[in-house]
Amino acid sequence: MSAHMKGHLTSQVTYKVVIEMPGKAKKLAFVPAKHLEKLEAFLDKYGESDSIPWEELAKDRIAKYTKSGIALRGARYRERLSQKDLAKKTRISQENISKMENGQRAIGEKVARKLAKALRIDVELLLQN
Repeated sequence: MSAHMKGHLTSQVTYKVVIEMPGKAKKLAFVPAKHLEKLEAFLDKYGESDSIPWEELAKDRIAKYTKSGIALRGARYRERLSQKDLAKKTRISQENISKMENGQRAIGEKVARKLAKALRIDVELLLQN
């Protein structure tokens, strides 16, 4: 390794952060020094409680996409399905799935039941607004 590269690597200070979540393995992350203030501000705001309601963390996204749209997208990602794959599995058009995820179309009870079954989630997650 050249002296130039060694100098470049050592000038980027990072901080090791261990993330622990109930029921999951510890996760190791490295935070660049330039983002340390943001991390500290986040921890100051949310670090007191053992848990943070997801609605608090996602309030901007909820305003834009709705809770049910976020739940649908998250469940689809968890199952590693594209919108097209989910459309084939449920016989709901990919266009409608996109509209539901983006908060442009409400998810009715019949459609919610199909999606919940395909995604192995509670139907109530898809019926909240």
